[in-house]
Amino acid sequence: MIIPPPEILLVGGLVGLYLYDSALLLASNEVLLSPGREGRWHALFGSHNFQLRGKEPFVPNPLLPHRPIYRFSWDSEGIIGRSREWTAPVNRYSFLAPSIWFMFLAIFVLIPLGLLTRLGDIAIASGIILFYLNALIALSSVWFKRLDHGLSKRRFVSLAFECLTCPPFAINLVRHLSLGIQPKEDFLSVIDQCLIGSARDAALSEVIIRIKNEIDWEDEGSLRAQTLNSHLQYLAHESDTCREQSY
Repeated sequence: MIIPPPEILLVGGLVGLYLYDSALLLASNEVLLSPGREGRWHALFGSHNFQLRGKEPFVPNPLLPHRPIYRFSWDSEGIIGRSREWTAPVNRYSFLAPSIWFMFLAIFVLIPLGLLTRLGDIAIASGIILFYLNALIALSSVWFKRLDHGLSKRRFVSLAFECLTCPPFAINLVRHLSLGIQPKEDFLSVIDQCLIGSARDAALSEVIIRIKNEIDWEDEGSLRAQTLNSHLQYLAHESDTCREQSY
């Protein structure tokens, strides 16, 4: 058995910790919404084919750590009807983007260069300094705006401890903050406000798959199975209407 050099193992460990901290487990009726360019939103679902502890694993795009993600859910038994008015969450984290990317550069570019090339200690030291400088800037900014983010002092201390003691976790600072917000709206009641065209159709298809899975686990003829089937028919009709309008 060939054991990789310790430098390779260390770089792999940094990447692994970052991805581990990024990973989420979503309930079967949960979806993540993330803002994109030009005011558009993206619906992100877990893997319905593979579950851990009854939940769907999901890893957000590792190259977009500066974008917030919000956790929504939907009522599998409720027929929603017309979409409600929805005020999209304001991106309160844009001020953190420069620090996030400097930390990303420090951990995944400068430190690996120091470990794997002749740049050596200079690159490693530069990476460490760049990381902690920006981590302190980001955490100080969050501290002064903690009330806007709904952070208690205890939660902030816990978050700061994780960021400073495990640097890869700090890159997910925006994600940790945005996931702390719990939108009250049902995802299906705001889908018309946040998704359009093929994105809306794809999201409805994902919801339909999960409701079908719930039906499969119910006793045939039970009251809940009937309710789920009614909801499924409604959503299937909505999905077909969406496809017809796109042609």
